[in-house]
Amino acid sequence: MSKAKVTDFDKFVGNRIREARLANGMSQAKLAQLLGVSFQQVQKYETGVNRVSAARVELLVSALCRPLTFFFPNATDVRSTADPIVTQLLLSKNGLKLATGFPRLRPRAQHLVLDLITVLAAMEDGAP
Repeated sequence: MSKAKVTDFDKFVGNRIREARLANGMSQAKLAQLLGVSFQQVQKYETGVNRVSAARVELLVSALCRPLTFFFPNATDVRSTADPIVTQLLLSKNGLKLATGFPRLRPRAQHLVLDLITVLAAMEDGAP
């Protein structure tokens, strides 16, 4: 399989990643951790050497607290119609950790995490 040619738009997206990361005072290492990649991969994204996958763009939007249109000016950001609770979760530091770590768990562990959250939330609802 041949590697897709990197375009000027890939470089534009890379520049936007760098711009948002620096504006947030975030290191490449920290962004890499949030994305689940190496910091070298973040360097390649920022320079436009490597393309950013759609799944990684989704993580970038949350990790860098930017709308999709920041990276893709002509896109429609479906987040504007998203549930505010979900948006709040993804924009919080712990919520982002939960959202990025959860898919990496095995199904049994995912069910255990959900059970724990359900029990803890019920306890909070009943808390004085």
